[in-house]
Amino acid sequence: MHILYVIEKMSGVGGMERIFADKINWLARQEDIKVTLLLVWKDQQRPVFNLDSRVHIEHIDAQMVKGGLTYPIVVWRYNQLVKRLKPDVTVLSWVIGAMLATFGKHVGKTIFELHHSAATMRHAWLLRTLQRRTDVVVTLTPEDAQFFTQAQQVEVIPNFTTIGCNKQPDYDTKRCVALGRLVPAKDYPRMVRLWKEAVKEHQDWQLDIYGDGPESEHVRQCIEEAQMNDKILLHGNTNDVTKAYSEASIYMMTSHTEGFPMVLLEAMTIGLPVVAFDCPYGPRNIIQNGVNGLLIALNKDKAYVSALTLLMDNAERRRLMGEKAREMAQRFSCETIMQRWMDLFNTLVNDK
Repeated sequence: MHILYVIEKMSGVGGMERIFADKINWLARQEDIKVTLLLVWKDQQRPVFNLDSRVHIEHIDAQMVKGGLTYPIVVWRYNQLVKRLKPDVTVLSWVIGAMLATFGKHVGKTIFELHHSAATMRHAWLLRTLQRRTDVVVTLTPEDAQFFTQAQQVEVIPNFTTIGCNKQPDYDTKRCVALGRLVPAKDYPRMVRLWKEAVKEHQDWQLDIYGDGPESEHVRQCIEEAQMNDKILLHGNTNDVTKAYSEASIYMMTSHTEGFPMVLLEAMTIGLPVVAFDCPYGPRNIIQNGVNGLLIALNKDKAYVSALTLLMDNAERRRLMGEKAREMAQRFSCETIMQRWMDLFNTLVNDK
């Protein structure tokens, strides 16, 4: 079976790039499966996450231009490559994938894989249009699946994590952690404001933020303006996320939109209780409120601070929720989730 993954680029350090690398590598290790990765945008940077040597990589090398004038070139080059490669299954994602799913000439079966909330994606008209040209739409949550009412077939397959769980947090540690790209959807400026309120009565606590992105300087300024330089440390990217998680005793998220947040799953795999807003849509599919974490109504800042300080006040509560978090995360193991993908691939190929 030949599976083609079409991805914009792999030089980013986000959860989407990580999960694609993990999926592709898992498939490349299976017998009788050939995996090709087609990268769309011209990019001088190498993929951040290691790819198995058995993964064949192709390039479209399109230049990103304002106004989308390059899209016809991308579609034409995609058509030529697919004609030459003749994949059994093509997996498309994100905006460029939606464009190719809608306007491309496909060979074999096609899957559109949604990694962000459909309710908050720009170009929603593309999502509606591609339903009629794609064999299967795969979403991360049941809520997003409801968007695709005209699709031939919709499957809900969540992400998994390959992070090791051999380390366990010290629940007496007075440190909170957050990981992710510094982008508007993650709302790190709000995190700074909430943390400032939380530490008024918890001066011995520290927040560690790992990540980089277009809002890095803005977040840094927010920390300085809040006079939180000694309470919030901005570390940048890290190559050892397991260490970052295990050195804390609480995970903090303030996103106002998510797909299926890998960082929550990773933190809970390590055994961290999590505090997050009930944003569209991922956190509610992972957090069981009051059991393995705390889920707060979106934009209810006072409730968020109260929930956070509830955990900060009680190490035993952190430990109990952390243990439940680790138990829950086992449902999202790599083997369990990838077997669902293999079942889908086999069904599509056998239905040819």
